[in-house]
Amino acid sequence: MSHLQYAAVGLAVLKRSMGNNPDEPDQNTPEAPNYKLPPLTWGLVFLITLLFVPAFLFTSYSLKSVYTTLAIVENPTPAAYEAVAGDENDAAPAAAPSADEGAADEEAAAQATPPSKPVTASIRRTYKLLRAANGWRGNYRGFWLAVLIFILAAVGTFAVAAIPFVPSFVAALIVALGLVQLQTAWVHTVIRATPSSTPVWRNLPPFRRTFEATSIPTFLQWAAGVVTTLVSVLLTKALDLPQHHSGPSYEVPAYSHDLIWKAIVLFVVALVLVFALSIPANVILVRVQASLLPPDEETVVPFDRSFNGTVEPAVVGGRSYVTIRDAFRTFSRASWKRVYLLYIKLQVLSIIVNVVYLAIVVPLVVLTSSKVEGPN
Repeated sequence: MSHLQYAAVGLAVLKRSMGNNPDEPDQNTPEAPNYKLPPLTWGLVFLITLLFVPAFLFTSYSLKSVYTTLAIVENPTPAAYEAVAGDENDAAPAAAPSADEGAADEEAAAQATPPSKPVTASIRRTYKLLRAANGWRGNYRGFWLAVLIFILAAVGTFAVAAIPFVPSFVAALIVALGLVQLQTAWVHTVIRATPSSTPVWRNLPPFRRTFEATSIPTFLQWAAGVVTTLVSVLLTKALDLPQHHSGPSYEVPAYSHDLIWKAIVLFVVALVLVFALSIPANVILVRVQASLLPPDEETVVPFDRSFNGTVEPAVVGGRSYVTIRDAFRTFSRASWKRVYLLYIKLQVLSIIVNVVYLAIVVPLVVLTSSKVEGPN
């Protein structure tokens, strides 16, 4: 969910920067050549884009938001008990096996039954689980609430950033803290076993308790994003890499032999920061938000509400939500590995979808475009 909120914040920041610092092309800069596409090409591009919308939505929302949230919440430890079927209690007791026979049966069962893996370790299994729980809508659970949060984050950040002496990144933090109730409700919507029939506003957790639990994790997630962005920008300037300008630019950056390795260095540093800061901060925040789920709500994946016994219910005087320290400490090494592998998988799938889309659209545009002399 944080990915959509950060996209909204980026949109608001970009809008503000374009309004305050418009870049106008130099009068001495030669005009870029104009190209024209026939109406049929525009129609084909629109149709192809329309066909790719489900794939874009699945990679950008289902994988990056829903699947990662479930992976963070899922408890990889199997249940300590197994339900006993009713007919086993009613049947007549069988003859007790000998010690050798019992040991042989246990050894055979251990070899025949492989250790169960978490559902979220496989994208295919997660897809089947959500589809079985709620049909095709299961992979897009919480989508409309996410859209609402996206709109509120974009509008709120733009409005707060319009206040004098309030930087855009500070405005993003203020808005994120104001939306903690909706963000937590979105996490509950994603991890809930069955969709709730009550309106969203009736499922909102109490704001005071939610703010008390999630304000610091929200700040940590914001700080991780700011540090990652700031280091990337400073490194871009230090390496003298071409930078993005909000206004139109017709200047093509000159190629140099060291441009490729500089870009690789920037990519590796940004990737390390994301894996070392952004993902752990998101893990902590989601686990704290999930701990606020009402005790009578069932979850679609196994969920340890006690967080290895660190959370006590409010009825016995406990805090009823997990602390930052316990949210991090109770996340096992196997869970970290599973979450990181999931992030790698979803990035690869997202790149594949984008490459396939561009491989279809770009040749179509290049082959059908025609150069137009002079201004249109």
